Amino acid sequence: MDVLKTVADYMAEALRDLGVTHSFGIIGKSICPIALKLVDYGIEFIPGRHESSSGFAAGGYALKTGSLGVAFGTSGPGGTNLLTAAAHAKANNLPVLFITGHQSIKELGIPQCQDSTSYLADLADMFRPATLFSKLVERGDHFSTIFNHALSIALGDKKGPVHLCIPFDVQTERLEECRIVLPQRERLVSYANYERVISAINASSRPLIIAGKGVNRSGAHKELVQLAETFNIPVVTSPGGKGAIAADHPLYHGPVGVGGCTHGDEMLNNSDLFIVLGSRLSDMTICNLKKENHPDQLIQFDVDPTFVGKILTSDTISVGGDLRDNLELYLGKIDPSTITRREIELSNHYTEELPVLSKLSLASVMSTMSDLIPYNSSVFVDDGSHGFNAVKWFNVKKPGSFVFDAYFACMGNSIGMAIGAKAAAPEETVFCITGDGCFMMLGTEINTAVCKNIPVIFIVVNNMQLDMALKGMEKTTGRIDGTIFEVPMDAVKFAESLGATGFRAETQEEFASAISQAVELNRVAVIELLTDRDEMPPTAHRTLDLN
Repeated sequence: MDVLKTVADYMAEALRDLGVTHSFGIIGKSICPIALKLVDYGIEFIPGRHESSSGFAAGGYALKTGSLGVAFGTSGPGGTNLLTAAAHAKANNLPVLFITGHQSIKELGIPQCQDSTSYLADLADMFRPATLFSKLVERGDHFSTIFNHALSIALGDKKGPVHLCIPFDVQTERLEECRIVLPQRERLVSYANYERVISAINASSRPLIIAGKGVNRSGAHKELVQLAETFNIPVVTSPGGKGAIAADHPLYHGPVGVGGCTHGDEMLNNSDLFIVLGSRLSDMTICNLKKENHPDQLIQFDVDPTFVGKILTSDTISVGGDLRDNLELYLGKIDPSTITRREIELSNHYTEELPVLSKLSLASVMSTMSDLIPYNSSVFVDDGSHGFNAVKWFNVKKPGSFVFDAYFACMGNSIGMAIGAKAAAPEETVFCITGDGCFMMLGTEINTAVCKNIPVIFIVVNNMQLDMALKGMEKTTGRIDGTIFEVPMDAVKFAESLGATGFRAETQEEFASAISQAVELNRVAVIELLTDRDEMPPTAHRTLDLN
């Protein structure tokens, strides 16, 4: 006699068949049936130290695989701790399935510990604005329809996080049948404006490509270079688009916006056409663009139409759908005889003078780091002054290997993301550049990496303060309340207490030696960088007048 499968069985089997190899979370009673079934079906469970980091790890896994990441938490606070990671995944178009527990449906109305119902903390409701889809699964016979819908949205044209809140008794409910449809990738293109796009490029005298995060997310690095070289158009990158093109490409003119270079921002203010590839054009990108210098026309490729044509005063030509698919189509349709190739008179020497300081300069460290690490590396960068120093000074050699979020910008996200990415791609060397503020939030994930033998190299910039906040507040208000760590952390001792190898660097030579040793060891390592507290981050121009 056949034994009927449970809802948890069907979910675990479907995720395995979808190619999911790892899940991330913290286990508890309300989520046990699904969490344990994932293990039974061959999906390795990476237990985190805080749910938000597990959510970030699932995001890193999704980014590296291009497929679904899975994170779970218990009911109540286990679920609410995942919310920040869900919003981060939404901001970065990362397909992550967030699964949270819930008390048994038959016990609704009975006060229980870690309540996820509408009587206390309704997780299905809370996750709706932070995801593309969120639903409470109230009955087993509803599961297949809801789960199929969630998968199709997470892996659909826009990509992003979804959330299912599944009660304990629904997880264990046995079903006679449950049809799961695994989504297949489709080419998502928009051809309607092809003629207008090509005509606008040919008619422009000073076009500029702004490569955003969407280039990295869609893997359109080859297509970006082909577009630039076909028309001989200079390229700049947004903070999140850093690494969309190699730093030494002759058409690359540097980063713009916060963490950008003067040369790139001058090009923004002197172009008559922006070709925007996967960027929302947030304040972090166009903070130095003057309103009177908005270009005459804007071509904006973006899978999400929310902000297309709404930020600049330019006449906008919109191209929806997947960026790589669209660029492949457009480049394949171009008639070479119709192309207007223009000569670029501007030099692409965008590098600025490094600061001269009495102690270790973070800018100097970032400017040399890419020469010290293997080519087959990924670098995950946290938010803060260290992040924007990396945007400005790090020389990306391998397109797509630099991961930074300046949009939702949650501190500590890169710690978990690096762990998830390394789990997905064990052959790569994975680095995380973080700060002491970020590290004190979520640095205990070092122990997760140690216990599961996920050898990420963490670089902790320790200037004993919330540096970006301190410098910005000091400039705008003259005050620095709450930005100094009166008792600074010892990142090496902290790392060693969690089982990692620790290195301390106060000079360029010590940093280079630490990188070499950490790569050679191939185990979890933390390199503490003691940098000059007075170094000005490349963020000071983005300030507000609070008077």
